Amino acid sequence: MTFRKLPPLGMLRSFEAAARHISFARAGEELGVTAAAVSQQVKGLEEHLGQTLFLRRPQGLSLTEAGLSYLTIIRDAFDRLGAGTDELFHGRSGSDVSVRVTAGFAHLWLVPRLHRFLNVAPDLRLRLLTTLWTPLEIDAEADFEIRCGIGAWPQLTAYRLTRDRLFPVCAPALVAHLPKPLAPEYLGAQRLIHVANFAEGWADWFRGAGGSAAPAATGGIVFDTATLAVDLTLNGGGFMLGRSCFVDSHLADGRLVAPCAAKIKSTEAFYLVERAGERLAPPARRFRDWVLAEAAQQNS
Repeated sequence: MTFRKLPPLGMLRSFEAAARHISFARAGEELGVTAAAVSQQVKGLEEHLGQTLFLRRPQGLSLTEAGLSYLTIIRDAFDRLGAGTDELFHGRSGSDVSVRVTAGFAHLWLVPRLHRFLNVAPDLRLRLLTTLWTPLEIDAEADFEIRCGIGAWPQLTAYRLTRDRLFPVCAPALVAHLPKPLAPEYLGAQRLIHVANFAEGWADWFRGAGGSAAPAATGGIVFDTATLAVDLTLNGGGFMLGRSCFVDSHLADGRLVAPCAAKIKSTEAFYLVERAGERLAPPARRFRDWVLAEAAQQNS
């Protein structure tokens, strides 16, 4: 039997993490070591291979052609090892993909697009686990989670899916007789529909629209999920502070209208997150690539 003199696993892990982040510092955070330790491991790998894998410039790192080619090989090897370990020792089928997602995002963004993924991956079994709001750590049952925030969670890799703007929306009948755009002051006397737990709310929109806070004595209703808020808005129940990823399709088909001109940027976004450094089975990678492609098309 021929002995294969492979590079030490620690060097390979450090290289893969540094190449994925294009940063020794962020790779060190993921691996629980210093940036200097990662740099030393990568340098050792380069010496072992006799090839330069990174270009080190004052403005930052970049992969050489050899580094990019080697990254593809390393990722594939790690992914195969992770998938085989999962299937053999954890009872996971290689065709299973499990995603935990907030109920609002599942109903208003993911599920309306999901038929396209199922059409191109009919052999996979997809499990959607819905929740209202997610904890910091990924559920042990899930390959991925889709959550809202600023994209920084310990030990997780986050891929941004949305770039949202916030603005009032309502059923067309509520404003059919009014000249548009409506002044923000008009909404001060209307029923406002709130969604709890997002960073921005009506008060932020009123400040952005006219430099004043939301009226203190405004009636309304508060939901803990955007799904119910959108349903009430569609049925003429009041004015909702729409999040573009949730309401754009309803604006396009005319079921909702945006009666005011002012829009503000959200500081939060929805992200697809996975455990940093975990090797995904090919089906999970297919789902991730599809979600990111859908998001890129939405944001283009």
